[in-house]
Amino acid sequence: MEEVLLKVNNISLTLDSKVLLDNLTFEIRKNSINAVLCPNNCGKTTLIKTLSGIINADSGEIVLNGIKLTKDNFSKYVLEVGTVLEDIDNQFICNKVKEELRYPLINLGCKEKEIEERIDIVNSIMKLSLILGKDILRLSYLEKIKVLIAASIVHSPKLLLLDDVFRFLNSKEKKELLKILKSINNKLSITILFITSSVEEIINLDNIIVINNGSVMMNDSFDKIIFNDNELSKIGIEIPIMIDLSRKLEFYKLIDKIYYDPDKVVDKLWK
Repeated sequence: MEEVLLKVNNISLTLDSKVLLDNLTFEIRKNSINAVLCPNNCGKTTLIKTLSGIINADSGEIVLNGIKLTKDNFSKYVLEVGTVLEDIDNQFICNKVKEELRYPLINLGCKEKEIEERIDIVNSIMKLSLILGKDILRLSYLEKIKVLIAASIVHSPKLLLLDDVFRFLNSKEKKELLKILKSINNKLSITILFITSSVEEIINLDNIIVINNGSVMMNDSFDKIIFNDNELSKIGIEIPIMIDLSRKLEFYKLIDKIYYDPDKVVDKLWK
């Protein structure tokens, strides 16, 4: 079993008399892809900002790759994490795509040769060749997300945090982005944690953390999480119709297991 990369111990945060994080505790293992599943308007962005060090928790402890998030360790901690927030248009610093990728490396004092090598690596994974010279304002929503992710991992952090970046993507775009995230995880050994309110994005991930009212409600594999559909429904998270149907068909022994792909369900029923 892989060792723990991120430890979140009893962090709490209250803003404007509203409890956003309530003794939140969980762990993320190295080289894994994880999701936090939670309802809308439950403090998703607050959690990402807290884990990335943008805002401070009132209490508790966050340790990433052995580095405790404190004022003294902040400069070391932030080098270990890349972050993309939900409001993507406010995160760009440069006008051109390639300059956006160069910016963090220039700030780190990297030489020109290293800058080009690092950009080539993320370009090969993110498939950005056709847009490297483009103005960021002319990019599609998915392309902007790709650029922000590339800029967040170009310095080789250990953890990538994503704040509900799937929200405005269609099903085809979601599949494309998930494929890219798996490539980042496999080829660069970057652990990934993203937040979503949709079950569609969490199929076949390594671990799912369900959060409600600022605390952990479930922490398990996807297959086990979806069997708690009644509990998920109570907090406003619905199981997709195809998954629910597949479960019922398995119960009546019409298929041999739960399938998440509609085409596979149809194939099994017709055989």
